[in-house]
Formats: sequence, structure tokens, C-alpha cells
Amino acid sequence: MELVSQIINDLVDDQKSLNSALLKTKVLASRIQNVELLDWVNGELSGYKNYADLPIYRKNIFNDLKGSYMNGSMKYTNIQIPTAGLDKEFEDRLRSIEFMDSITGLEKLINSEKSSTLTSPIRAEITALIEENFQNMGNPYLQVISVYRVISKNSIVEIINNVRNKLLDFMLEIDGKFGDITEIKDLRMKKEEVSSIVNNMIINGDGNVLNNGDKAHIKNLPKIKKITKEQLSKELKKIGLETEDIDELTEIIDDEIPDITSNKFGLNVNKWIGKMINKAVDGSWNVSIGAAGSLLAEVIKKYYGM
Repeated sequence: MELVSQIINDLVDDQKSLNSALLKTKVLASRIQNVELLDWVNGELSGYKNYADLPIYRKNIFNDLKGSYMNGSMKYTNIQIPTAGLDKEFEDRLRSIEFMDSITGLEKLINSEKSSTLTSPIRAEITALIEENFQNMGNPYLQVISVYRVISKNSIVEIINNVRNKLLDFMLEIDGKFGDITEIKDLRMKKEEVSSIVNNMIINGDGNVLNNGDKAHIKNLPKIKKITKEQLSKELKKIGLETEDIDELTEIIDDEIPDITSNKFGLNVNKWIGKMINKAVDGSWNVSIGAAGSLLAEVIKKYYGM
């Protein structure tokens, strides 16, 4: 079919905007009356209106958190902001972002600036919560001035590449199976087969394990292996903590029961983490301030089996 061939030619030219291939796919989807393909194409062309409709490749895109704050008389700018101690769900939302924009909008974003990253400011009320958490970790006089997300442009490039690859896989499959069909109306007669290809190549083509039976819910969740107190000490030593600081944690870590459901540590463990972050701030622990909280939280989670 000539229309399918045109779309394939547009897609293999990775210097060409995806908009042309998507518009032609919209025409194809409309003519063969495939609602799933049409809905997907419209989302990519016009942007997605609802989070529930957003494909998985546009969700949970990692972003860094940076900002500026005062600690006593010292001002720190463009530095990583720790989030250890925050509610796990809230922290995850701060550390990831979704892109609802159209493909054209995403293409403009990656071409808009020479920098390899994009920034997005955090609202003032959210910044206040981050400041409160920072203070609760042992920094009572700390004042957060601003916080912003930092997103790599490569993350957006990956979204665009995902769309291009999905669409190309679909068109190649259609061309391979129905290449001898010359009329759109004849392809429309293959409605069920085309719908199956749409679902496999585009809608569900995200690397998920699928089962078409009535009980099609398969999850493969990794089991978290707890580490011993000796292993805890070794891991903390590897990241540069002093023996006396490690001993302080090992003495208190079993006195509190963490809230595993919400990924929260006890009060004393959080205070200890705050104390270590202060050491990163004053330079007595040679690690970046932004990485300090995350490093400690990950090791402690291993000990608790969180």
C-alpha cells in the first residue's frame, strides 16, 4: 500500500519530524476504522489530556532536584536537594515527571536550548515542605530559597525514539503481512488482525509480560534481601563514613521499627541522617550534599529490608 510505504519512508529518516508520519498514520487509522490506533495517534499529535491515557514510556521519567538554600551564613546555589525522610510516594513524585506534550512540543523542547538539560521550578508550597523536612533532619536554621527539577534532554529523545520505533514496527508488520493488499477497503476487512498488531506493537509494546487469559495479571516483583549489621557497617564505610558515626547508627538502628509500608525511618535514625548531611555540608564527610541523604537511605533500607 502506498500510504504505508510513505509512512515507513518518513520514519526511517530520523532527521525528519515525526509529525508527518503521525498525520499520515491518522489518515490510515481513520480509513481502516481502527479506534485504538486513532486514539494513540491523536494523543501523540495533540498531547494527552488525562494521566490515565498516558503511555508508560511517557511516565515516571527521572529528574534530579537542585536548588539554593541558606545554612547559617553560608549560601549554596545550584546544588542537589536531599529528599530522604519524605513520604515515599511524595518523594517519588518529586523525583519523576511525566510528559503530556505533543510530539511537536517535545521536539521543540529538545531543540530550544543548547544545554543538555531542562529545568522546571517547584511550587512554593512544595518547597516549604522540602525545607521543613530538611530542618527535621538536623538543620533547624536552614532556609530553602528555591528548588527546581533538572531533566536530561536524553529522556525526551527516548520518548520520541519510542514513538518512532513503535510506529515503524507496526508499519513493517502491516507491510509484511498485508503488502499485497493495494486498497484501504481491503485492509479494513482485516480489522481483527490489524487490532491485534496495534495492541502488540503499540499499545502493549512496552516490554510487559502479558497473558490473554481471564486471570491476566502477572507480576514479577524482586524480593529484597536484608543485609546484616556487619554488612551495614561495611557499606557505610565504603561511602566514607567514620567508624564512630557508623557505631552510633548501629547502636540505635534496632531501637526503632520503621514504617515499611510508607518507607519511613524512625525519629532517631532520621536525626542521625541529618547529622551526617551536616557533615557533608561542612566538608568533614567527603561526599556531595545532594547524594548524602540518598546514599544513607538506600543502605539503611537494605538493612531493614525495605
